[in-house]
Amino acid sequence: MRAPSSSISTFALVFFVCSASWAQANSNQPGVTADAVVFGQIACFSGFCGQSGLQYRGGILAAFHERNREGGVRGRTLGLRSVDDGYEPETAAANAEKLVASNEVFAVIGGIGTPTARRIAPILRQAKTPFVGILTGADFLRDADRFPNVVNLRTGYEEETRQLVFYMAGELGAKRFGIIYQEDSFGRSVLRSYRTALAERGLPVLAKSTYSRHTHGIHGAVFNMERADLDAVMLATTTGVAGDAINAARVLGQKWVAALLSTVSVKRLRAAVESTAEPALISRVLPDVEDESIALVRRFRSALAEYRKTGSEAARLVPDKFCLEGYILGRFVVEVLARLPNEPTRKEFLTAALSANPVFIDDWRISFEPGGNAGSTYVRLINSGGRPPEKVIGQ
Repeated sequence: MRAPSSSISTFALVFFVCSASWAQANSNQPGVTADAVVFGQIACFSGFCGQSGLQYRGGILAAFHERNREGGVRGRTLGLRSVDDGYEPETAAANAEKLVASNEVFAVIGGIGTPTARRIAPILRQAKTPFVGILTGADFLRDADRFPNVVNLRTGYEEETRQLVFYMAGELGAKRFGIIYQEDSFGRSVLRSYRTALAERGLPVLAKSTYSRHTHGIHGAVFNMERADLDAVMLATTTGVAGDAINAARVLGQKWVAALLSTVSVKRLRAAVESTAEPALISRVLPDVEDESIALVRRFRSALAEYRKTGSEAARLVPDKFCLEGYILGRFVVEVLARLPNEPTRKEFLTAALSANPVFIDDWRISFEPGGNAGSTYVRLINSGGRPPEKVIGQ
């Protein structure tokens, strides 16, 4: 869905700052004033992924609010300037150019989606602007030589896909694999990872089919799977399309196991899939947001509850996986800023962010290999009911 034209002309869905001035007091670094550090965000706050974007931003702001109540980082509060791209690559690129030209943000954080990130990342690389915590597992962003300005906090699609394939082949005995994927950089990234994972098991992709994210016409793609007699199908799709695909497959009598990545909402999928359909296998790259035995989850829920008191928009936030991921991102950039020995600079921020010293966010660990820019390998597998298999790999 295309972003409303007004969001482009006004260059902001929302403008959050925690300082009364944008003047570059006591610093020659963009976004740094005497009493604030302001980050930028380019993400979807409208269209089919708009709710996910609002939740992701809400988690970041909850983390910033939590720290600002304690005085910020060395007397500087944290602010966020968010602009809407509607999940449209051209809009995302235009917004990135404007943010760079404005010279008013220290780093860009919290992007959503592979197609938009593909357009944003080169622009920010050229401007030597850090790009942190993109909500995508795309492989190209994990090339630290190509994108030295990118900091990935979530597990990549390659690892998610590998664990899904290994479970289906090893535990479920699946031998015949296919894939339905969105015809864009997201879908193609997942396809590459899927082929790699299957090749490690000596297995081919026996059938593949695509659909356009602008049309969401999935039934033809499902029909194309019928002759292959498949055991398992990777669905590199949005949640709604995944539900339609599973329902269509069952109507056609196809019995394959559906495998889905962490971008899918279990709650929405459960609501979309007919009750007679068999559960899907889903990967997760974060702990269960309901599991308060985890220190991170307890702190997140407490911080969100406090932030929800600040206004009507904040009050609409719910403690879901997108909000938790935003909170982790917010906490991460705060911890990295706190590590800097001198006045904040983009160069020192990136060096500290990608250092070999892990960042602990309560009991959640973010750690980078030397020369790498991917901070997590955590994967757990669940079914669409949220029940076992509850298999956790790495962290």
